[in-house]
Amino acid sequence: MTSALALKVAARWMSLQAAQSRKADQPPGQRQRAEELTKPINKPKGILPSIVNENARGVEKRHDTVKPDKRDIRPEDVFHGTPNQMGVRNLAETGKDLQKPIEKQIPKDKGYDAVKNLSQYLIRTDGGGGAEPEGRDN
Repeated sequence: MTSALALKVAARWMSLQAAQSRKADQPPGQRQRAEELTKPINKPKGILPSIVNENARGVEKRHDTVKPDKRDIRPEDVFHGTPNQMGVRNLAETGKDLQKPIEKQIPKDKGYDAVKNLSQYLIRTDGGGGAEPEGRDN
C-alpha cells in the first residue's frame, strides 16, 4: 500500500514540475488581442469605473497549484461587464440607479439606432426576414 501511495506522490510531483516548466500556450500579445476582440463597442454608462475594472477578477490570494504564466488569458481579459451584471452593486455603492443612462446616454451609443427596433422587426417577420419561418404549417 505504501508503494502505491509513493507512486501517486511521485507522479503528482512530476506532473507539477512539468507544468511549472511549461511555457504559455499563447503567443506574445494574445492577451491583448483577446481583450480587443471581446471588448464591447460602447463602454458601460452610469457605472463607477472602479466597479467596471473589478469585473471578472477573482480573489487576490489564490492558492493555485501552478502559478499562471503572465501570457495566459485570464477571465478579466475576456469577460467584460454589462450594466445588468454591475447595476446592483453600483446602486448599493453610489445610491444612483441606471435610469438616466438608460433613457439619455444609451440611445446615443454607436449602433443603437440599428438595433432598437430589432425585436419588433423579428416579431413582424416571424424571425425569417421576409422568408417563411421553418417548421410552420402553411
